[in-house]
Amino acid sequence: MIAGKPVLVLNGRFLGRPVTGVERLAIELADAIRCRIDTGVAVDGDDTDTGTGARHPVGGFEILAPIPDLTAVAAAAAERFPKIPVHAVGHLGGHAWEQRELARARPDAWLLNLCNTSPILRRRQAVVICDAQFILHPESYSRAFRWWYRFALSIASRRAAALFTISDFSRLELERFGVVPKGKAQVLQLGIDHLARVTADDGVIARHGLDRPYILAIGSLARHKNLRMLIDAFCEARPAGVDLVIAGGGNARVFGDAGLRKADAIRYLGRVSDGELKALYGHAMVFACPSLSEGFGFTPLEAMSMGCPVVATTGGAVPEICDDAALYADPSDPVAWRDALARIVDDADLRDDLRARGRARAARYTWHDAAGQVLDTLAALDTAKG
Repeated sequence: MIAGKPVLVLNGRFLGRPVTGVERLAIELADAIRCRIDTGVAVDGDDTDTGTGARHPVGGFEILAPIPDLTAVAAAAAERFPKIPVHAVGHLGGHAWEQRELARARPDAWLLNLCNTSPILRRRQAVVICDAQFILHPESYSRAFRWWYRFALSIASRRAAALFTISDFSRLELERFGVVPKGKAQVLQLGIDHLARVTADDGVIARHGLDRPYILAIGSLARHKNLRMLIDAFCEARPAGVDLVIAGGGNARVFGDAGLRKADAIRYLGRVSDGELKALYGHAMVFACPSLSEGFGFTPLEAMSMGCPVVATTGGAVPEICDDAALYADPSDPVAWRDALARIVDDADLRDDLRARGRARAARYTWHDAAGQVLDTLAALDTAKG
C-alpha cells in the first residue's frame, strides 16, 4: 500500500461464478486496474499518467469476499488475480452480505462494484450498471430478480459517488426507465484485448468433428439472445457445405431438450473454455450475433479481433460498438438474416473487407484505457473533495 492514497477494494461476489459477459467485464477490468496500480507500472509497461497528474490515484487494491463463498472466491482470485489479496468480511452471504456487511466494510476505501449490484446506501463507491436488459426483456428473468434489480440499482445509482455503464445505448435506456439519474452515468469504453493473452486450443475443432466451414454463434437459451431465429434463418438459407456451430449456454443437451430445430448441419457444443473459444473464432467462416438487444457486444468484437467476419444485429448497442465493421440484419426479420447469411457465405471479397474493418475496430477497445478511465474518475472525485 502507498501511504497517503486511498485503497481500492473490489466487491468479490462475482468470483467463482461461470464467466458470462458481466463476469468477463469484471475480471478483465479488475486485472487491468491491478496492473495500473502495481509498482507504478501501467498495463502496457509504460509509466503512463492517467491524466490527473497522479499516475495511480489509489494506494492499493484488495478483494473483499463473504465467508460462505470465501473458498470459491479465493480459488478464483488465485487463478485470475494472484497478486490481489483476498479478505473475508462478515458472516453472511449473498445480497444480505452485500447490503449489510460489505456496505460497512473499509469505509475510507473506494469500493468498486463491477457486476451491477452494490450496497445501495454506500456513497464512497463506484458502480458499473451494464444495461437495462432486465426491463427490456423481462421474459428472460424471474419476477423477483427484476424487482430487486430495479429497486437496488435505482437507489445505488443515486447514492454512489461514481457511476458507469457500457454504451450510450445502455445509458439512454437506463435513464429512460429511471434506473439511473439523467446525466450521471459515464460510458465506460470496455476492452476486448483479453483474447490476445489466451492460447488457442485448436484441438476443439477435431474433438467436435468440425471439418467443414462453419458459421459460429455464442449464446444461451435466453429469449433475447434470439438463437431460435438464427437457427430458422440458417435452415432457410441452407448454405451448401456450411455448418452452424453454437457454443455457450451450459451443457449442450440443454439445447436439444429445448426443442430447437435440428439438422445435420447444426452443432451444439455447450460451454467452451477461453482457449476453445479463441480457436472457434479463428477457424470460423463467419460469426453471427442475432440478439434482440445487447448492452455492449463482447462476442462480435471478440470475433473481429480474431479476424472473423461478423453478421450482427441492429438491436441494442451492437451498431454503436461495431460501427461499419459488420454486416447488419434486423433481429426480428428471419428473411433479412437468411439473406445476410447467404450473402456473406457466397461473397469472399465481402468477408475479406469485413475482416480488415473488424480488426481495426476491435483494436480501439483496450482494458488499459478502461482501467485508466475508472482511476481518473476516482482521482478527480478525491481531488474535488479534498
